[in-house]
Amino acid sequence: MSIGIRFGILWLIFILKVACGVPIIDIEESNSYHWQKNMNENEFKQLQLGMSYMEVVEIAGGSPSETIKSDYYRWNDEILLTQAYIVQFKDNQLVNKEVIALKGYSTRE
Repeated sequence: MSIGIRFGILWLIFILKVACGVPIIDIEESNSYHWQKNMNENEFKQLQLGMSYMEVVEIAGGSPSETIKSDYYRWNDEILLTQAYIVQFKDNQLVNKEVIALKGYSTRE
């Protein structure tokens, strides 16, 4: 085999190892269903101030559905369409978390 082909194969193996070793992708890929990539109330209660971004992602089971702005992330609730969870980080540490009501749902009984 020529050196060029060997180099190409080694480069491909390296790229695959790097791509497969990204923690967020590994967490997301372990979820069988899209809704598992959202957060639920029990997971939200497990979040503690001082946690790293990756610790929060592990609890939530996937990356946030929306980045609101730098260091602010939003996860939709897995079950309730009327709420979402906002978490704020500073220096890769959780400094604030809150439940927000989503607009556009009816309060009629």
